[in-house]
Amino acid sequence: MTAGARPQIPRWLVVAAAAAVVMGGVASACAEAGAAPPVVIGAGATAEQQLLAAVAHEAVRRAGVPVEVRDGLGGTTGLRRQALADQVDLYWDYTGAAWTLGLRETAPPADPLESWERVREADADQGLRWLEASGANATFALAVRDADLPPAAGQRGMGWLAGELSSGTRRLCADPDFLARADGLPSLAAEYGIDTAGMPRRAATEDEAIRAVRAGDCFAGLVTATSGAARASGLVPVDDELRVFPAFVVAPVVREGSPADRLSVEAALRRVTEALDTPTLAQLNARVVDGADPVDVAAGFVDDLSRADATPAP
Repeated sequence: MTAGARPQIPRWLVVAAAAAVVMGGVASACAEAGAAPPVVIGAGATAEQQLLAAVAHEAVRRAGVPVEVRDGLGGTTGLRRQALADQVDLYWDYTGAAWTLGLRETAPPADPLESWERVREADADQGLRWLEASGANATFALAVRDADLPPAAGQRGMGWLAGELSSGTRRLCADPDFLARADGLPSLAAEYGIDTAGMPRRAATEDEAIRAVRAGDCFAGLVTATSGAARASGLVPVDDELRVFPAFVVAPVVREGSPADRLSVEAALRRVTEALDTPTLAQLNARVVDGADPVDVAAGFVDDLSRADATPAP
């Protein structure tokens, strides 16, 4: 996530979440010209949402489907509003954000598959069809410097970090809501047995937490697992083995009956979601943080997929 506005539940428990555009004239003109109307992709406000929209645009365009992107539509709420108003045909969303912001439900599931299945079922009644989910989970995570991880890969989860934070010498930087609310740090501490009584802590935004961890002022910081800024700063999200944090699985959503609701679009996006996992999305985001154009990053990613598809299996 790049860490990117979330519902009026804890700021740390929401994904960073528009002009209405009339498509009637465009569709009519395309019909008169004998061409199919373009697939309108909605792009959200965060850098990650814009990158994902660019990836979808590139993949669908290469499948021979006319496509265009509408920018600046906000977060989950804005994108859903545009789709339900028949102004957007395709957009990317996060299951946890759709559950809390779009569907106004509470307690978003922590299991990625359950999270996707619940929003897919609930949104079917709205005429929104969730396509196959990616392996990217833009959930919350505590991140540390790569150099501070223990050498054994199997010992790098929250169980290890719980011991470090319980020592009384390791500072945690995190959103003040996360530090204070019962369903934030206290819940995480209860699940992992973190002794927070003497644990140094500092209230910080995500960007502040990333800078503090990078500088060594904090040992761990609360980030979004797909954060490009964290990745570019050499930070690694620690695995939440017990799945305390809710799932924010990244997946494309199409409006039923729209130009995006066809097999060619679904097939083009399936190849993307099959290749997109949490580290990959974080790496793509990091390239944007480092100054690359999201359109160029998206094209490079789809190029890599095309090359992989063209390479004969050994």
